[in-house]
Amino acid sequence: METDPLGLRSRVPGWPLALFRIAFGILYLDMAFQKAPWKNYGWLPGFIEQEIAHPAFPSIGAFLKDVVLPNLAVFGLVTFVVELALGIALLVGVLTRLAALAGFLWQVNIAVQAFAVPGEWYWIWVLLTVPQFCFAVAGAGRTLGADRWLEPALRTRAASGATWAAFLRHAT
Repeated sequence: METDPLGLRSRVPGWPLALFRIAFGILYLDMAFQKAPWKNYGWLPGFIEQEIAHPAFPSIGAFLKDVVLPNLAVFGLVTFVVELALGIALLVGVLTRLAALAGFLWQVNIAVQAFAVPGEWYWIWVLLTVPQFCFAVAGAGRTLGADRWLEPALRTRAASGATWAAFLRHAT
């Protein structure tokens, strides 16, 4: 009897997905440095103004106008730090499942804010979310990544009863 009726198991090597993960890490690093605090958050303030002018949902536009823009230093720094952390995690392949899930949600959040902005490529959000979903499901850091060495060590610690290791093991 077929044990994989949907054909989801594969003998495809993991390195193509790992290379894609590394490229995504570089993409995040580039996005982070474009909006760095020492660059006054680059194009981020202008983009937020576009999202306010063309909100996908009125409540999001109001939140951006009344909370985010007046506190741009805080939200800009959070944006920089999150994208820097996602970039490093995906580039190095450390806690890849967690990073990819966070990146997926990060891009969904941006998509909801930016979907109605004129000139935005509506299809870009699929290209920025689906690969990260794949990285998370496949554990793409276990090939050409630090998760390759981290996961067995965490498995050993989890087997000895370390709850934190069990959680982190599933994040690799």
